[in-house]
Amino acid sequence: MTDPRVLSVISCIFALMAAYSLYTGTRQLRDARRAGHPLRWYKHLGMLTGIEYALLTFVFLLRTSSLQDTIAPNMKGLVGILYLILLIPAAIIAGLVIRRVILNMRSTGQTQRATARGTASAQTAAFAEERVISKQAKDEQAQRQRERRKKAAAARRRQAGKA
Repeated sequence: MTDPRVLSVISCIFALMAAYSLYTGTRQLRDARRAGHPLRWYKHLGMLTGIEYALLTFVFLLRTSSLQDTIAPNMKGLVGILYLILLIPAAIIAGLVIRRVILNMRSTGQTQRATARGTASAQTAAFAEERVISKQAKDEQAQRQRERRKKAAAARRRQAGKA
């Protein structure tokens, strides 16, 4: 990985991924705010990955510039410090991304189990309201079915009495 051309291509790829992740992340945050569900940027997976990609882009660009000797000789001592300044936050954000993915997996697993048991505790207010409406519709349908069965049983009794 010492070829500057390879590092330049990797830097471009990471820069594009960072731009895309940050763009979609900010759009999703804006849409969530408009819908009345304010999200924090540091809890949003797209924003965290975008920031991580941007930091890694700078790391690859720093490595490329140090390999091509474009850094002044009196500044070469700062390269190691800059690596640490860029890599430590990137590692911390990578840990936050992994943590957020695990939390999202757990919450979706709990939501699936909660819906399988029929509890609405893990659902949003809109979904819970929709579910109440569908439960009322099911109750009404069950009541109509019971009335139909009673009428059919009464008709069978009348038919049996006449025959």
